[in-house]
Amino acid sequence: MDHVDLRPGTRVNVVLPDGDPDVAYEAAVRSVSHDAVRLTMPRREGEFLPVGAGEEVTLFASVQGQVYRIATRVRLVEVSPAEGLVVEPPAEAEKSERRSYYRLITRIVPTYIAVVGRDGSETPLLDTTILDLSGGGMQMQSLSQPDPGTRLRVVFGLHGDPVEMDTCVEVLCVRAPVRGGRYHRVHGRFVDLPRADVERLIRYVTRQQIEMRRKGRL
Repeated sequence: MDHVDLRPGTRVNVVLPDGDPDVAYEAAVRSVSHDAVRLTMPRREGEFLPVGAGEEVTLFASVQGQVYRIATRVRLVEVSPAEGLVVEPPAEAEKSERRSYYRLITRIVPTYIAVVGRDGSETPLLDTTILDLSGGGMQMQSLSQPDPGTRLRVVFGLHGDPVEMDTCVEVLCVRAPVRGGRYHRVHGRFVDLPRADVERLIRYVTRQQIEMRRKGRL
């Protein structure tokens, strides 16, 4: 187990102890004191995390390229002056996963995204957003439900880079929408991505890390 310092602005995913981290609710750290951590109200697709005071929750936070799992408990659900959660300050965190590339939590709407058929035809996906990105792949939310094993053509821009990425992504798995939700979670990896484009992505993610650290968010 490790000690992890959460800082204001750090983005976290929040789930109930028996929940699926791939369908987590997103929040940000508002403030940290010796006896409490205040979060914005975790939400997903416009819905708040259904949780009350006294319930346990699990936070997932990316710190210096490593994802940590942090168990804590809700002390208070705030409604004024803004919705939010007050949770107990975590003392320890468990490393959740090891990755070849750092995963950057983001929100990028692709310029174009479609399922590529065996005959080369392309069928656009509906209302899709990239939720996280690395040099190895991406996670998206989409109204469409592509089948695992299918390939997608994904064209998207990177802030500060004038040339769009035009990539092939293999769908690894698809998570159904949470109760009451509409969006599927789509996990994919890049296929035959040129080394130059991998390096572009790594440079982009590194720039974002530097900017987040400068703002005290990482």
